Amino acid sequence: MLEHKRLRGLGRGVDPSRMKALIIDEGELSRAVVSNMLRDMGVAHVHSARRPEAARSMIKNASSASAAYDIIITDFHFTPQSSHDLTGQDLLDELRQARGLPMQTAFIMVTDEARYQHVADAVEGALDDYLLKPFNARQFEERLQVILERKQALREVFEAIDAGEFGQAASLCEAMFAASATYRVYAARIGSELYLRLGQIDAARRMFEALLASKAVPWARLGLAKIDLANADAATACRTLETLLADNPAYVDAYDVYGRALLEEMKFEAAVEMLGKAVQITPGNVARLQKLGALQLFLGDSVGAAKNLGAALTIGLHSRALDFQGVVALGIACVDTADEAGCEQAQQCLQDAIARYPAYSFRLQMLALALDAAVALLTRRQEASLEALGQMAAQLDQPEFSFEMACNLLQLLARCARNQRVPGAMRWAELAAQRFAISKPRTRLLEMAAVQLPSLETAVRNAATGVNEAAREAMTQLVSKQHQRTLEALLELAGRSLNTRIIKLALATLTHHGRHLPPDLAQRIGESIDDLHQRYADGAHRIVERRE
Repeated sequence: MLEHKRLRGLGRGVDPSRMKALIIDEGELSRAVVSNMLRDMGVAHVHSARRPEAARSMIKNASSASAAYDIIITDFHFTPQSSHDLTGQDLLDELRQARGLPMQTAFIMVTDEARYQHVADAVEGALDDYLLKPFNARQFEERLQVILERKQALREVFEAIDAGEFGQAASLCEAMFAASATYRVYAARIGSELYLRLGQIDAARRMFEALLASKAVPWARLGLAKIDLANADAATACRTLETLLADNPAYVDAYDVYGRALLEEMKFEAAVEMLGKAVQITPGNVARLQKLGALQLFLGDSVGAAKNLGAALTIGLHSRALDFQGVVALGIACVDTADEAGCEQAQQCLQDAIARYPAYSFRLQMLALALDAAVALLTRRQEASLEALGQMAAQLDQPEFSFEMACNLLQLLARCARNQRVPGAMRWAELAAQRFAISKPRTRLLEMAAVQLPSLETAVRNAATGVNEAAREAMTQLVSKQHQRTLEALLELAGRSLNTRIIKLALATLTHHGRHLPPDLAQRIGESIDDLHQRYADGAHRIVERRE
């Protein structure tokens, strides 16, 4: 009973008899020992799994039933059974990246001395704590007590986040950061990430720098690199990350951010190297495998792309971490490697997803069309491939049509048009480039998507150049105070290209120079630009971001 009282004393609402725990360990004896320890502490509901793959489904089902686990305890290492096995860290990363782990859940990793460094680095990735083998009941209880007390202290923050009240959650963290010596670091970590999410860059930087002034925390240095990326200063971010990784070579999250920064710097081969290092550290991480494979496909390494994207599909088939865009990339890579079985497996995966969601989204519809085109190309059904590509291209002016969809269209067009005539291919490439060439990195990726057909790549490059030249020509008229001609030219270009950079340029130009126009004309132009902005500009994101 003493243990029950101790856990109950953590704060209001904490009752160990109502808590759920999950133990993940392939050793039956180990599971039994930890289970008995938890029950002795008053935790009545203790479940177990032998492998992370089984635990993944249990965690997903518990979360969907609004009965998430309060405590998850997993071994770090599991005996390999295939080339695609998960470690405890892989499971943690997957849950975190797919937001499948409630913040209130205590996640504890168990490891031996030989793997200590890997787990110590995982602490930087939002792991709550770790235990070194062997440990006794007293050590286990003391660690769990500390973790649950911390979770209780941050409960209001977690509740605000769950309710989508990120500003309130950040304010609570700010107050705790200033007042609490005990939970200062944890409040800073959550608060700074919330400020980044809210776009309050200065507040996030202030919190990171205040913590670094008193303690060298790797994740705070990583946070400053994220801020540099958010401020479009990828070069500074790269320098910060290079130093960080020199001191912490197993800090896998830093490789992720470094890869994103290198993409912004258009150093694509170096980005592949960084993403490859992240995959080496966490070979069972679905999201990292897909990012690496997708970039390899752009760079023409279809064999490497198929390998990594295929591994991601095998590991993540029943995981929320699986991104269906990566499944489409696998299908396109299989066209290059003449792997009909792999392409059909990718298509089946997407068809199963559509069956699960009958009212499936525009995104799923476009991805399904891309895979239809890939399978038709592999099986030499020319009419079917042309029909699928035509249906994709017909949506180029839709607000929901995204950069990833444009890249899929260009990659498939380049492969299809090498062997057969594709009416409209050049025009579709021009439209895609005009709309989505909003930055140098994106323009280059669009060119790389079309690289298998030089004439198509040239069409993309020329269309992007044409948009830039038209925008410059329009802006030069401001020198001679031709405000109306400038705004009318920008509005025409924005409406024709649907390019978010041009739309924003037109809006900014109207804001600064609209007063020089007759009021009724300024209002008419403003309404047209606002309409374009509402429909298209909100869908534009930097390539370092991933949006569903």
